[in-house]
Amino acid sequence: MAKNRPKKRSYRMINFKVYYDTDQDLLDWWEGIEAGERSDAVRDLIREQLGVARRKPSKAPIIDLQELLEVRRDILWIRDALNEMPNYLERLVQHMAGSAVMQATVVGQHPARASPEPALTDIDAARRAKRMRKATW
Repeated sequence: MAKNRPKKRSYRMINFKVYYDTDQDLLDWWEGIEAGERSDAVRDLIREQLGVARRKPSKAPIIDLQELLEVRRDILWIRDALNEMPNYLERLVQHMAGSAVMQATVVGQHPARASPEPALTDIDAARRAKRMRKATW
């Protein structure tokens, strides 16, 4: 039994270059689109610029570049906050331990003996900071 296969659509490939130093915003946008949706997104943008109506409704809404920049800025802020989290928690624990010692002396008990070494040595803290700067999310 012979199956009737639809004819393959003919097409033409259109390529262009984007540069890491000047077009990072375009690269970020491109990477944010799912692999199967990229051609549709580019076609929709070109048709929108030409003022031509879309043939089919788009599967995914086009993200405005300004919105994308705001999302990127928020992600960078969150990453920085997460990188600072270990230092913040260490200071918080040390502060709370100091408060517990002060409360113990007020009540009349002997203060608990603190360990002579900090939670992290300077070398360990520097190594952690270097690792966190290299981390990619």
